Amino acid sequence: MTMSYCKLNGTSFDVNIAISAYKRKLNILHGESAGRVLSGTMILDPLGAYLGREITFFRKGNNYAALDALWDFLVAHSMDKNGVLLEAADGQSTISYEAYYTSASRKLRRVYNGVNYWDALDVNFIPMDPQVTP
Repeated sequence: MTMSYCKLNGTSFDVNIAISAYKRKLNILHGESAGRVLSGTMILDPLGAYLGREITFFRKGNNYAALDALWDFLVAHSMDKNGVLLEAADGQSTISYEAYYTSASRKLRRVYNGVNYWDALDVNFIPMDPQVTP
């Protein structure tokens, strides 16, 4: 199933979001007090839980330009210290949070008359702030 809703920093992208390839990620960040003691017991010091998303974006029909625009946006904003505001379809609702991305990847689909046509785009978004705190 695909949905058509994605905005980054308020900019809309005319792409499909692949819910079937959509992954929710839970990362828990611990503080300096976390670690193993001499007895071997693990001491936890949770600072917060970060509910990130790994999203696969597809082009709509032959609209390669929209997917290329999304890639260009990600490259252009890859060094932004404030991350990006992610707004996207999420099942029956939407998500919206400040995030940074650790990776993005694309596979070459074909080359025709010297033009590269790229396939889907995978992006791993991680929230800037925890959604769950102790």
